[in-house]
Amino acid sequence: MTGAAAQQNIDEPTLDPIFGKRPAPPPEEIGPMNDDEFDQPQPWDPFRGFVGVLTILVPETTNLSVGVGPQYRPDYFGSDDYWFQPDPQVYVRFRNFLFFDDDGADLALFGFSGFSIGPSIRVAARRRERDNEALEGLGDIGFTFEAGGFIATTFLDRVSLRAKVRRGVAGAHDGWIIDGQGTVLMFTTPRFSASFSGNVTWIDDNYADTFFSVTESQSATSGLPVFDAEAGFRDVGGSFNGYINVAKKWSVNPYVEYRRIFTDIAATPIINDFGSRNQFIVGFHLMREFTFGN
Repeated sequence: MTGAAAQQNIDEPTLDPIFGKRPAPPPEEIGPMNDDEFDQPQPWDPFRGFVGVLTILVPETTNLSVGVGPQYRPDYFGSDDYWFQPDPQVYVRFRNFLFFDDDGADLALFGFSGFSIGPSIRVAARRRERDNEALEGLGDIGFTFEAGGFIATTFLDRVSLRAKVRRGVAGAHDGWIIDGQGTVLMFTTPRFSASFSGNVTWIDDNYADTFFSVTESQSATSGLPVFDAEAGFRDVGGSFNGYINVAKKWSVNPYVEYRRIFTDIAATPIINDFGSRNQFIVGFHLMREFTFGN
């Protein structure tokens, strides 16, 4: 919210790209799973399914989770106006080396001693003038396809660290963005689990110009003062994620996220005049889990 070493057959992976070496499955997990078996109790490990900032804690054997829920968030990054929106979610883990969630897709090509490394891609969200009157005259910023790589590790069975470096290769921006995240499993019970994540993001000049600078022409149409945003840390923050097992294969994932925008980025009139350095996101997902076998 990603496998085996290059010499290893991908049909028999022993490396979990999110949480290190995967233990041997218990006897009841061996063999294909199908819908007729959904009513049978399955062993689960909440931490092994935890990924990303907006995430759930799911059974180890889960390959696909889909769901939807309401989300209360700023109408653009840096805004102080909030709105509710539906937030569909899809989490996919294929053969333990490909993972996909709302932060893109990670492919663990190499793994060793609890580390995994590989390419990472994402489609970054757009920003439209009509999202907020503060953006009028600045023009729309479209979707961007970003590509790069990631490195991750897990230790003590309760802590995971992950860093992603990506660059816009098609679309609205061609800048670099680096994300770092650490996650700690706080506690877990058969019905409820909770974790905390810390995040920090750095951006380069091109990315900063696209989202936070105000050019002379934009100043003339928007009335905002000219501003030249520069490279630097964009924001730092944390999130709390919970997992509540409400029925067989059904779960509720409440979450809350906070981000603090750094001073140099927050100085843009887009944020300083009309927005806020403090950004919150609150919501939950109702998730359905599916298992397609080992």
